[in-house]
Formats: sequence, structure tokens, C-alpha cells
Amino acid sequence: MIGDIQNQKIFVYLDNKYSSFFLFALAQNKTPLVELRGADNNVRGFVYFFNLKRENQMIIYQGKSQLDNQTDIVCIATDGTSNQKTGSMIQTWILNANLDPISANRWGNDRGICGDCIHKGTEKSLFTFRGTAAGRSCYVLLLGPQSIFRTYIAGGYKTARSDKLGKLGRGRIIRIGSYGDPAAVPADIWRDLLKDCAGWTGYSHQLLAADKNNLNTQFLEYSDFCMLSADTIEQARLAWSQGLRTYRTVESIAEIDKNHEILCPASEQAGKRTTCEKCMLCSGSRGKAQFAKSIAIPVHGAGKKHFSTNNN
Repeated sequence: MIGDIQNQKIFVYLDNKYSSFFLFALAQNKTPLVELRGADNNVRGFVYFFNLKRENQMIIYQGKSQLDNQTDIVCIATDGTSNQKTGSMIQTWILNANLDPISANRWGNDRGICGDCIHKGTEKSLFTFRGTAAGRSCYVLLLGPQSIFRTYIAGGYKTARSDKLGKLGRGRIIRIGSYGDPAAVPADIWRDLLKDCAGWTGYSHQLLAADKNNLNTQFLEYSDFCMLSADTIEQARLAWSQGLRTYRTVESIAEIDKNHEILCPASEQAGKRTTCEKCMLCSGSRGKAQFAKSIAIPVHGAGKKHFSTNNN
């Protein structure tokens, strides 16, 4: 550690980038502030900044998942991220309260978190103790949720009072469901968190019924603040016909329906000309958002190599 300013720590690590400290930084989705280079211009070390203050990092829900009514879940709001695409939004993580995210995904115990999302992958044997589910195509790298879970288990987060959720989100941009499907958490929790915020983004696979041929009336209210996550053009067209906006992952820009969709302006293909924090087009299907086009984005993220629209 080379600095300490009101509990906000600056760390430096030299020489061995694969040390336990470096892995700790990765687990917190940290990118170095500075690369330290020697006279030969080779990287010799890294400087990291960690904000250890947790005033805006709180548990906003603990209880049964709305997806299966049996899994104990926890939803934790954290402040700040190194994710350049999203920008500095309040992140919300929906986790199995009793099992770490990687194990839950590996063994198929994440239905209460992600529902029947096709991007979870195929569960492995209970005798397998390493890695995630096979063929997982989700864009979320699980090191981040894993770190949040460990802090939660260690008692690192206070529980927000239900009447204080509005204060937690006041004036901020909220990312609803940084990991996990927002529909796992009661809609009233989100409404309270969002009521005084400056904006939000959100996505849910639960707005379609299990047969994918109809809307899911049980979770339709989530479309007020979430985009319908569509895995195929047919699903997207169904949503559009019912007045809902979609967020669809495609394999190439050529697949985008220009009459109904635009390319995500924060994507690499669009030149990263903005961030989710500044854009906020992915804010559901109500209010001003209902007049905007839907969003499409070429496949990206941790599970990119396993993604194929042919498997949707």
C-alpha cells in the first residue's frame, strides 16, 4: 500500500502480475490506474485504486426469489465499477444467498437467479469442483459476483431500510441486475430504488412466457424499467407487436432490423461513442423510452466463444 486517504486505498504491486494480489484485483474487476515500466519499456508493475468506503454499498433485498419462490437470494447495491462500457453507475448484484455464483452456475443452482436463461450453460456433475457450467455464453465474468458474494458472507454489507432505498439511488444512474435477472427481486424494491434516481438501465428474460410464443403476464410490470432480452428475431418481433422494446444480441451488424433496432452506441462496433451511464436508452418500455427504438449489440463479453444464434 502506498497511500491511504480517508479509507480510500492506493496499492502498488511489482514484478509478478500473477500474484494473489493481482488475482484479488481481477476479482474486483479492477484495471490498473498506471502501468509501471522499466528502462526497457517492459511492464514491471501496476498501481491500483480501491475505494473501501461502503456508504453506497448495501443489501437492498433478502428473501425468496420471485423466479422459483424457493431459492434464498440477496440483492446487493455497490457503487463504482471499472467497466468502461457502463460507466460509473450504481451496480446491483442478485446472488444465491447460500452458494457462491461460480458453484451455483456450475451445478445448475442458479435458476432462482437467472431463470431458464439459455446463456447459463449446461450444468456439470456435483463431483466437478472447478469452473462454470459447460458452454456458458453469458457476457458476465463471474469473478465480480464471486467477490461480492465473499464480502457478503463475511458480513461486509449493511442492510438498507426499505424506506431509505430512494435515498440510496437519489440522483444516480442505476444498473438494474448487473448480474442476475431483475425479476428475481420484487418489483416494489426496484421502484423504491429508482423513484429519485437520475436514470437506469435494465434487462430481463422473464418478460416472455416459457414457450417463448407469448408474453409472461406474471412479470410484465418489469417492462416499465427493463428491456425484454430477446434471443431471436422472432422473440423480438413478438415483443414489438405488443409495444415492448428489446435488447438483442446478434452475431453480426447485418442482422439488425433497422426499422425497429439501432446498434448499441456504447458497443465496440459503434466506436464506443458513449457509455450506458450517459446513454440510458435501455430503460424499458414506458415513459419517454417507449418512443425509442430497440437496441441490438453484437455478441461480446466473457462467454462470446460459446454464443450462437443457431442454438437459441
